[in-house]
Amino acid sequence: MIKKLMDRRVPQLTGLYIVAAWGFLQFVDWAVEQYALSPALINLVVTALLLLLPMIVVLAWRHGAPGADAWTKVDAAVVGLSMIAAGGILFLVFGEQELGAATTVRLLEDDDGNTVERVIPKAAFRRDVLLWDFDNESGDPDLDWLQAGLLIGVRQDLSQDLFVTPVDANDPRVKERLAEAGFELPYDVPLSLKRRLTEVAGVEHFLEGELDRDGDTLVALTRLYETRNAREVAARTYRGTDPLEMADRMSVDLRRDLGIPEWQIEESVDLPAAEILTDSPEAFRAFSGARAPLYRNEFAEARAAAQAAIEIDSTFASAHGGVAVTSLFIGDQAAARTAIAEALRYDYRLPERSRLSLQMVDRMLFRNDPEGAVQTGRYWTELYPQDTQARQLLAATYGMQGNTDGQITQYRALLGIDSGDVQSLLAIAGAFRAKEEYDSALVYYGRLGELQPTDVETRLNIAATLTSLVKFDEAREELEQASVAAPDEPDVLNQLAQLDMRQGLYEDAARRLERVNSLARSPQERFAAANLEESLYYNLGQQSGLRGAYRRQIEAAAEHLPPVEAVQLISQSEVLVYAADWGREDYALGQIDSLRASVEEPWSSLMDVTAVSIHLDRGDIESARQSLIGLAAVNEAFGDAPDRTARIKWVEGRIAELEDGDCGRALDSYQAAQELVPQSARFRAWRARCLTTLERWDEAQADVDWLLERRPGSAKFRLDAARLYAAQDRTADAIAELDAALAIWSEADPDFRPAQEARALLGELQQ
Repeated sequence: MIKKLMDRRVPQLTGLYIVAAWGFLQFVDWAVEQYALSPALINLVVTALLLLLPMIVVLAWRHGAPGADAWTKVDAAVVGLSMIAAGGILFLVFGEQELGAATTVRLLEDDDGNTVERVIPKAAFRRDVLLWDFDNESGDPDLDWLQAGLLIGVRQDLSQDLFVTPVDANDPRVKERLAEAGFELPYDVPLSLKRRLTEVAGVEHFLEGELDRDGDTLVALTRLYETRNAREVAARTYRGTDPLEMADRMSVDLRRDLGIPEWQIEESVDLPAAEILTDSPEAFRAFSGARAPLYRNEFAEARAAAQAAIEIDSTFASAHGGVAVTSLFIGDQAAARTAIAEALRYDYRLPERSRLSLQMVDRMLFRNDPEGAVQTGRYWTELYPQDTQARQLLAATYGMQGNTDGQITQYRALLGIDSGDVQSLLAIAGAFRAKEEYDSALVYYGRLGELQPTDVETRLNIAATLTSLVKFDEAREELEQASVAAPDEPDVLNQLAQLDMRQGLYEDAARRLERVNSLARSPQERFAAANLEESLYYNLGQQSGLRGAYRRQIEAAAEHLPPVEAVQLISQSEVLVYAADWGREDYALGQIDSLRASVEEPWSSLMDVTAVSIHLDRGDIESARQSLIGLAAVNEAFGDAPDRTARIKWVEGRIAELEDGDCGRALDSYQAAQELVPQSARFRAWRARCLTTLERWDEAQADVDWLLERRPGSAKFRLDAARLYAAQDRTADAIAELDAALAIWSEADPDFRPAQEARALLGELQQ
């Protein structure tokens, strides 16, 4: 048999094929390196050459012998079947893999508006890795700072790389669940929990590390794992005396261990960590001390640590950035403004991702340049498409502008990166709710429910969406099921009480409120309870209870919210918005002036949202016009959000009505406001009142029906209905609505003006 093979020159021809295949493979390998092609192309060629080897052996057997021979149908069949089989196998194995260039050249508009050409890796060739803080195994507390320090060094080094996206345990998707598991800090976390939380974050790999000391030498052990199966990809040991130099070595090795080809590593920007952080060991140590308090939301302590680093190295841009971020949370806008300016002054020391992040915040919050912030965010997301922080910040920027379509686009991109990203599912559902596309919101809440079948928050969101769809029975069923799963959860009782009030079940709501107050422990829960209590007392027309709830709201907000956010929420309090219902406009304006003084522009102009209502209620047209200027400034600073634009239209209508003594000219403004925010009960109520005075009965009736369908428990909307019916001489219908309103206001304050109006109208109708 061997002689026959030799006579037919099968070994010789097969060997020649193998040599030629090897040469071709070397050429492909060179081409991959030379032209930045996909490494999968090498695997494709190897597989194809192996699949064709049996065909070569068969053809050599049939035609390898010396002398002429004829090509037969059998030969054609062998070649055809071999090619078909090889093609099918290659399609199955490589059909979904990127086989062309690993990078693409794109023309992008950078954050300064310049068109630049950038080489960007395709999605298939990017890697992400979650970096866990190192564990201190030395027993020496003097090394504790390096638990965060080494992580910061590696993360900042990797942040220069287009091909690798570093993620750390401060990511909300990880941090919240780590806290639920009982970990105050991301240290000494079991491997199994690290794997599970990395999977929750949708990250392919995670790196953990340990620290020790050998005399004066630091020793760091790192282990890289594949998230899917917890397979250890690589374990490495590093020794040295300079933590930042060790971080440099770690980041280079990590790129290789993640499968980044050598040519990509060589092409990536890779300044030493000391260049992008600080060359001062003392400053680096001080800055590393900010991470633990920042992780615990202890912003004052974190800011002090970052400030200490700056005092040692004034060019430490990341430390300036840390001061800026923590100052924003503390509410020190002046310090944040200065710190961001200093960080951007030394932005040559920042990785591009960090620079773009600060640039967005600066443009959005301090330069009143929302379009510039969006432009920076778009550049960031195009350059780093897998960077979840970029998309989250761009979505937040769109949200501040009221651009829900822009938000939804970014959340969809985030879900494209990780379809099980709970935070993005929650956010996109919330965006659809804000856009009043409730059916779409329910689709995403449904996906959340599949991922977290026992999650109470998902049920609460579903119930709120069903309430907006006027499906009160279904909403109550969702809430009752949530209360069975979590009988002592204040949020569940809170939302049930809100539904009770919407339907006019105020005694039930009051009982639930007592229970909520007894269970509320955290500042967040106390704030929510005070907010609920405020709504209850306003609907009942009881000022004393309303003001007590307002004070508790202020106290709770100060404990858990950054000042800017606290001021915004408090300014929308019913004790201020509806102060005219008790003739307490001066008190409310004094409160608003106090709130305004505690924040800078453009945030202080947000107080005009409430102030303008009070000025209009007291008929002060000139002050209302001044507040209107403030509202326009808010729009200029943050973008023309539909709700803000609608508010401006409504104010313009109110001013016109006060000037004319009737709402003929104002109706167009009320109509425009309503069309901008179709689900707003406030704007619709004003339009209904105007239509009533203009005797456009059918249109007014449609608005009144809409209001009562969605808020049957509102005494004020019952009063609106009574005014409409009285104007049409439908006395019985008007009296029925007034009786219903006054039943709710049976214990209202004597000076509560809506109840006074209802009693006066009832008296007129009963004469």
